[in-house]
Formats: sequence, C-alpha cells, structure tokens
Amino acid sequence: MIAFYITAHGYGHAGRSLEVITELEKHEPVTVVSEVPEWFFRPRFQGVYRPRAFDCGLIQKDSVRGDVPATLLKMQSLMARSGELLEEEREFLRQTRLVVVDSPSLPLQAARAAGIPGVALTSFGWDYIYRPFAEQDPAWNEVCEWFRQGYAQATLALQYPFSAPIQENPEVMPLVARPGRNRRAEIAAETGADPDKGWAVVWFHDLEIDPRLLGDLPYELFTRLDWPQARHSQAPFADLVASADVVVTKPGFGILSDCIANGKPIVYVPRDDFSEAFLLEEAIQKYTAFARIEAEDLYAGNWLKSLEQARAGQPLLPPPPQDGAAQIARRILRV
Repeated sequence: MIAFYITAHGYGHAGRSLEVITELEKHEPVTVVSEVPEWFFRPRFQGVYRPRAFDCGLIQKDSVRGDVPATLLKMQSLMARSGELLEEEREFLRQTRLVVVDSPSLPLQAARAAGIPGVALTSFGWDYIYRPFAEQDPAWNEVCEWFRQGYAQATLALQYPFSAPIQENPEVMPLVARPGRNRRAEIAAETGADPDKGWAVVWFHDLEIDPRLLGDLPYELFTRLDWPQARHSQAPFADLVASADVVVTKPGFGILSDCIANGKPIVYVPRDDFSEAFLLEEAIQKYTAFARIEAEDLYAGNWLKSLEQARAGQPLLPPPPQDGAAQIARRILRV
C-alpha cells in the first residue's frame, strides 16, 4: 500500500496528485492523506481517504492576498505537536510500503522512522515559500528549518517543471496535465451562456470584488464564485478550460498546467507574497499567451484591456512534455 500525503493549500496540488494516484492504483492500493475535501477525489479515486494535515500552506485573506502572521501562528501550533504527530504517523505506516508527499515534510520523517521509502513529488517546499518572511520576522527561520530537515529525509525527490527543488539534483519529470475536450455547444445549452460572446474562466477560490464592477464586460464569466452573472457548468474542469477563450487567475501550478495543455491564454494578477509565483510568472510568459493585470485593476473591474491583450498574444515557446502522470507513477513504483 502507498500512502499519498497532499497539502490542503489549494486544489492544484491535489489535482496533479490525483492524476498520479490514478496511475498508481492500476498497480497498487493507495491511501490519500489530506484535508482537501474527500469529494474532490471521488469518484476517480477508489481507495481509503484519511483526513489529516501536516502543513497549513499560506492562510489566505482571499485568493490573491495571504495572511502571513496568521500562517506563522498556525505553523508554530502544528510544530508544537510534531512529536505526537510523528509517532502517530509512524504507527499508521506499519502496513505501508511507500510514502509520497506533495508537499508536507513530516510524513517523510515518519517514513524514515518506519523504515520505508519516502518520495517527495512537488513543485516547491514550504521552506522555499516561507524563507522571505524571515526578513520581517526571524521566527520564520525555525519554521523553514523544520521543513528543510523533513525534506532531507526523502529517499527520492521528483520535481515538476518550472519548480523550486527541495533537494540537490532532483529528477525533473514531465508536466502532469490532461487536455480537455471543447464542449462549447453543450456547455452553452447547459448554462445559457452565449456561445458567440467571449468566454472567460475566472479561477479564484475567493475574490473580494464587487461583481457589479464587471457588469458591462462583454464576456460570459465561468466561475465557482457566487456572482449574479456567473455561469456554473458541471463539465469537467479541463473541458471547461478547453471550451473557453481565456482564463483569469493568479499564478498557480495547476491552472497554468491546464492552460498549457489546452493552449489557452492567461490573464494573471501577480502575487508578491508567494515565492513560487515568480517561477510561475516566468513559465506563463514563455508557454502561454498572457496579460498581467495589476491588483488595483483586478479589484476595480478594469479587465477588458487585459482580456483582449491576452487573446491577441502568442506563446514564446512550444509546450513542454505533458505525459507526466504515467511516467511519474512508474518511477515511484521502482523505489
């Protein structure tokens, strides 16, 4: 049995992990350990789901703005229980052959204590994300060191493209992304969206904006946000991206992968408080047509210029290889 530990920081980690888990389950049972809600994994995942958290990611004010002091307090509380958590996981892993993480570190320590291999499969470590915060509050140094020591216990480190390595000389794997199917006519019939308008997928879990500011935008807006003009489709997310004209989002690994796989332009708002965003911005500017929208314009509803600019652009480079899930699964199973 494989235990796959997934951070609850957004659904991007869980989405790419689910692709790998689907491949692993063809060969061996998998238990998912995460605070990402169980419904996210069903029905594609048939194994055991165990709700646990071993990191807190970056606590958010909304999808663009993080709450750094609240994150520090949460991490200090979690670290204070690390001895108890480590023993609990070591005991849980007695019937487990292998641990995979994206991106908590304590399960790697538990794997080492249980005498089984631990694989880090990730685009970053939390020490990389948190390190800049130590310039303002030295208490972050202890948090970063806690994660660094945990990642050092990994038997194998696998790294996604455009990522920050957690160990020296990680093995770089192909992108995990599935092209969707253009189902624009079906989605229009389902949602009442005008197929002759521009379609924008607005991908934020939360955004503190008055949707009335977007009332004159000549676009159909597909979003999970509770806006009066929002279109909500039951289509698989990859199909929704494939059917749209442009995506409005923050730099995130999962949504960038979906846009690359489906050849879709991105309008993105920068995130200066999240270190990975700088790597992802660089990848956006290479592999997608894009426009950068400043936070002031995002919250003011001044979207039209950026939407049109992104749609008029062209990627600088062809997309990277995207057959990562099966290849990563094969590599994990050889550990």
